[in-house]
Amino acid sequence: MSEQTQITEQTASPVETTPTPTETKQETTTQQPVSSTTDQPKVATSWKETISEEFRNDPNIAKFTEIDALAKSYINATRMIGTDKVAVPNQNSTEDQWNEVYDKLGRPESADKYKLEAKSDVVPIEETAVKQFAENAHALGLNNKQAQGILEFYKNSMEQTAKQTQIDAETAQAEAQQQLRQEWGKSYDANIQKAASLAKANMDAKVLDMQMKDGSRLGDNPEVIKGFAKIADMLSEDKIISTESENVNQGRDLESEISQIINDRNNPYWNKGHPDHAKMVQQVLTLREMANAK
Repeated sequence: MSEQTQITEQTASPVETTPTPTETKQETTTQQPVSSTTDQPKVATSWKETISEEFRNDPNIAKFTEIDALAKSYINATRMIGTDKVAVPNQNSTEDQWNEVYDKLGRPESADKYKLEAKSDVVPIEETAVKQFAENAHALGLNNKQAQGILEFYKNSMEQTAKQTQIDAETAQAEAQQQLRQEWGKSYDANIQKAASLAKANMDAKVLDMQMKDGSRLGDNPEVIKGFAKIADMLSEDKIISTESENVNQGRDLESEISQIINDRNNPYWNKGHPDHAKMVQQVLTLREMANAK
């Protein structure tokens, strides 16, 4: 009986068993999960990702696409520390506030302090016009560089216009000359001389220099030139004088009239500066032609 009980106790005693590989794996997995993928550090795709999100989203930072631009901006801002500041006026600013800004930006103390260069070899620029411009420039708050730039622009514009006007006049003269040479042929030089003499004797030079719609001068117009030449021919042929009577000039002492003009040293005939000089010269020429026609 005792032997049986002993055997039974021995048989019932626990027996240590070796866990299977499956059980070991499950137990290990349960105790400490292991990732099947090895964690890798995240690589930044932009320099902005290397700074805190708080700064990254700030508008002052967001506007920069390159870090060099940010660095340059910071350097410039640092250099500005301690320099004079100019408050930007607005629509509510007073005139005194605007004047303070103009002065800080370099406007001269007064209009006569501008140093402006306005000389031109092409067009005349009056000193009074430059003075008036300086006064306006000062009222507008311009510094000397700005005022000189605007003045230079208008001077160049005036010079360009004057040059183009000269080119147009020369072109019109050439075209008129070509047209009249074709029409008059060998008589061109004689007709031009007669027309010019008559025009100068009876027309103010300012009238002949008047600009027409096409840019040409009145004195260069072929029809005007032909008109003067025709009148000169009529005078030389005595057609105008003989319209009332063929004997109108009979009894006139033409030589005496000529002598009276040329022997009078006070007559405009002898004074080239007199406004009637060309007229008297033409009158003498006409009288001589009339005398020779008799």
